[in-house]
Amino acid sequence: MTVTRPAIASPLIWSTASSLATQALSFLTFAILARLLGASAFGLVALAALVIDLLLVVSNAGINEAVVQRRTLTEEDADTAFWTNLCCGLLFCIATIAAAPLMAYLFGQPELTAIVTALATIFAITPLAAIHTARLTRDLKFRSVAMRNISAALAGAAVGLPMAFAGYGVWALVGQRIAAALAMVVTAWASLPWLPRLRFHRQSCAEMLRFGAYIGISGTLNQINIRSAEVISGALVGPVAVAFIRAGSRIVEVLNQITYMPFQQIAMPVLTRSTHDLDALKSTYLRLSRLSAFIMFPAFLGTLALAGEIVAIVFGDGWEPVADAIRIFACAVVASQMNNLIIAAITAMGQSRTVLSWTSTQIVVGVAAAVTVHGWGWQAMLITGVARGYLILPYGFHLLRKHADIHFVDVLASLRPAMASSVFMALVVILGVNACQGQLPPMAIVTIWLPAGAVFYFATYFWQDRTIIGQLRDMITARRARSATAG
Repeated sequence: MTVTRPAIASPLIWSTASSLATQALSFLTFAILARLLGASAFGLVALAALVIDLLLVVSNAGINEAVVQRRTLTEEDADTAFWTNLCCGLLFCIATIAAAPLMAYLFGQPELTAIVTALATIFAITPLAAIHTARLTRDLKFRSVAMRNISAALAGAAVGLPMAFAGYGVWALVGQRIAAALAMVVTAWASLPWLPRLRFHRQSCAEMLRFGAYIGISGTLNQINIRSAEVISGALVGPVAVAFIRAGSRIVEVLNQITYMPFQQIAMPVLTRSTHDLDALKSTYLRLSRLSAFIMFPAFLGTLALAGEIVAIVFGDGWEPVADAIRIFACAVVASQMNNLIIAAITAMGQSRTVLSWTSTQIVVGVAAAVTVHGWGWQAMLITGVARGYLILPYGFHLLRKHADIHFVDVLASLRPAMASSVFMALVVILGVNACQGQLPPMAIVTIWLPAGAVFYFATYFWQDRTIIGQLRDMITARRARSATAG
């Protein structure tokens, strides 16, 4: 039987371009703010951003994902999704402003009230572009999505950096976030000049909420799960610990955005197009697994090996504990890659309730473990989070086999070359870095061992598996052929 596989190359290229540009700009602003504010003040901003980020996931009620996943989308469905999303955003904006003093009290930081109140406006801004972006994603128009993300990052940097240098401190980050949100609205409407009509279909809303509610709640729980150490540290330890965790997680987020987010953005819509054919679904899933591991694993384990030098270069003196956070987060790379693709596949199959139950299990285990060990410090909380990610994997693969007929041994085979090559590379780089410490400055060590590690990785990978070259070549050829046809 011929397996028809949806195109990956074009959306992947544009998704990657978007991640590279947006992460470079946003991380530059982040690093400058960290140096200017110091750990204590920066931790305060991180607490406010944490509250907004957690609530932002649930505020759209999973409607964006419902629009992407829906087999048939009418204009009336899209109009209904837009107005439902906007109403939810406005409600969350009002509720967050009202609850800002309580949040400040719970964290023991009175300054949070004004910061959370200002950032709450993002809840009202984001829905204006959400359904436009969902429709672009649904149609795999990632070039337009990329332009939107890049424009937003430019707008955020254009506002945040001047404010930081002008001495506005914490408000530079607030300005950056709001400017980026506004720019996303403008560029999304420019990319898709669709004007929602003032109409509402109750049945359509109920169907999307029925699917999306599970995704929205599970997304929030997943964020709590990922950032539980920050939440608990903010409440029980203090803003300095939050600053160290946030700085370390921000480095890892950059890696994730550059190496895996392009795959995550296309995974669910691409897999959704294969749900009618399990052979095609399996083939697409394993291609995504192999390619994402090929790029993701060496990036994370290489960063682990160079963590101390990276912190010294990016953050400077006083931020040394951030290296511990980076090393711990990087150890979660294999579990993170597997978990995220499993969620994408199960969601594509329409099993949003299953995603919620799985995420709920993770959050209960993760938070309970973090609270139990918080007395040993924030590092212990991060370690328990990494361990939880690996311990929950067997259940995830059970769900993957049940709903998509994809087996663990096949997934492991797709990951093995990248895993083995990355571990070997990391060991070589760690030995080299230890030999150079005290004799060379951090920048020189990174300049030497970053390319050396890349050479070791590619050499050992291609020794094990040369088929990846053909797979990449086929993707590029297919992309050129489609471009020529379109032209």
